[in-house]
Amino acid sequence: MVEVVRRKADWDDIRVFWAVASLGSFAAAARALDSALTTITRAVDRLEERLNTKLLERGPHGATLTEAGEKVYDLAFTMERSAEALENNVLNSESALEGRVKIAARDGLAGLILSTKLPSFLDDNPLIDVVLDTEQRADRLMAGEVDLTLTFSSPTHPDLVAVPLAHFHFNFFAAHAYLDKHGVPETLADLPGHAFIQQVAHIPTGKDPEGRRLAFLHLMRNRLVTNSSASSYAAITLGAGLSVLPTAVLSIAPKLVMLDMPVTSLQLWLVRHRDVGKSARIRQVEDWLRQIFDPRHQPWYRPEFIHPRDFAGFLDRRKGAPKAQ
Repeated sequence: MVEVVRRKADWDDIRVFWAVASLGSFAAAARALDSALTTITRAVDRLEERLNTKLLERGPHGATLTEAGEKVYDLAFTMERSAEALENNVLNSESALEGRVKIAARDGLAGLILSTKLPSFLDDNPLIDVVLDTEQRADRLMAGEVDLTLTFSSPTHPDLVAVPLAHFHFNFFAAHAYLDKHGVPETLADLPGHAFIQQVAHIPTGKDPEGRRLAFLHLMRNRLVTNSSASSYAAITLGAGLSVLPTAVLSIAPKLVMLDMPVTSLQLWLVRHRDVGKSARIRQVEDWLRQIFDPRHQPWYRPEFIHPRDFAGFLDRRKGAPKAQ
């Protein structure tokens, strides 16, 4: 085997040799492999030349192995069985609802939305393990580091498949505790006098409805700056200041107050490499993600802005909505 590898014998030639030796003739191997007899003969000739040894004795009644041929045949048999086992394992793993699926998403999506839905998914899919990774880097899908990515930027690479998943409508929010103590801003001009909770890399950069609101964010005093959604969310809900959040936050924190000063809207995309769509476990996770952000039952994810005052009926009906599996 070392000699075979050292001389870089072609695997296709080895398989042809193995077929000839197993079937006992070049003609039988040609029929089995649906190849021309000359193709089979040349493949064995190339292998013998590379190994610098005769592997088969040709005769009127077929082909028989030489002593060297018997050694190579045993090794080729092992290689063939290993290749067959590898192929079967890969096919089985791709068709089975089992294995690990790695999802890249911002920590707010991962911590406040996906994690709250995971227990029921894991119960329903006991052989699928999920990894939630909050590192956002554009090349991770292409490098095979993650299977699925949730992102607010639609990719342009032809090997990436992007599915529109939901729309997030951003607005100013605060807790009753903060507003009771510091008052409710009535206009954009009132915002600079209030404390602002800024999550780094969270300030949305989509279309500004009036061309002014994003500018006002830079005039506000940042009382807390953090790259952690958990930290900013806790600070906001406990009354530390104002922040820009998607209206979807009211589905998990209904006591927050929206100031009715829309900031922007962004589209959330589900992105994967074209090849991973063949995997049953990844398709299962994709279906689960689509259900999580299904706008039919959750109007805060619709393309058009739905005011939170119209959420109540949908929140009440969520108990009867299809289960995210």
